[in-house]
Amino acid sequence: MGIRLIVEVLTSAPEALTHREKLLLVVLAEDANDDTRVTWNSVERPEVLRGAKLSRAQLYAVLKSLIAKGALEKLAAGQKNGTAKYKIAKFPESQCLGIADTDTPPQGPETPDTETAQRPSSPDTEANGQRQENADTEPSQCQGIRDVSVRESLTPTPLDPSTTTPLASKRGSGQQSLGYGIPEAARPLVDGITAAGVYVRWPFKGNAWFPVLSMIAKSGVPAMVDHAIKAASRTDVESANYFLKGWSELPPIPAAGAQRPPLRAVSGGSTPHRNPQNDSDYDQGWN
Repeated sequence: MGIRLIVEVLTSAPEALTHREKLLLVVLAEDANDDTRVTWNSVERPEVLRGAKLSRAQLYAVLKSLIAKGALEKLAAGQKNGTAKYKIAKFPESQCLGIADTDTPPQGPETPDTETAQRPSSPDTEANGQRQENADTEPSQCQGIRDVSVRESLTPTPLDPSTTTPLASKRGSGQQSLGYGIPEAARPLVDGITAAGVYVRWPFKGNAWFPVLSMIAKSGVPAMVDHAIKAASRTDVESANYFLKGWSELPPIPAAGAQRPPLRAVSGGSTPHRNPQNDSDYDQGWN
């Protein structure tokens, strides 16, 4: 499992990827080698389809889109004695794709501050100052990303809206639905481990929950809770990060309809032991 590769996908993947494409890329990163970035197993495995929440037809459509956007490369096609191999691209760690960092150099002795100081004798003479009638309508810096602070009415959102505004009420309800930053799908896992008396920190924030959610879809909450309890009984555990490696090696949830194999019957049957009814049998001793 490539934990480092998963983190890289979550933090540096192209902004142009959709949520479905990014989720599939995270699932593939879980199966890829951290160094070579190449997948090990078949992309048609039930674990991949279940983790990415895709059908087989949707899977290949999303794979084709990832290849077209340069986030994935197909190295080899699937054959009779081998599976198709995909390689996750290396992502640039830039502030915004295609836009260079144009910040001015820091102020120093070689770059003195030449801006005129603001004094009563030098009022602000900017032609188009920021006033209520002059809304900030400048487009977003990153192409294809709309500035949500400026609505279609061209009225900027207040920096600190009151709790009575619709935006603030929606934000409050969103925080309550997450449950202290814990996704709804991960809440049974957190509650199960805590209820068993294992109190650990959950340091995951935002997209860092993706690997945990992927493992929940793969192995299920009961198996992950059982593993965490056993691991915590052997050593002191302070953070849930300690469980990630063990969780990644758990088997997938049994397929629908899978049954426990029948036990082999003992030939001749078995007869339960019965105590002798005649006490004199004990006087004969053991032969």
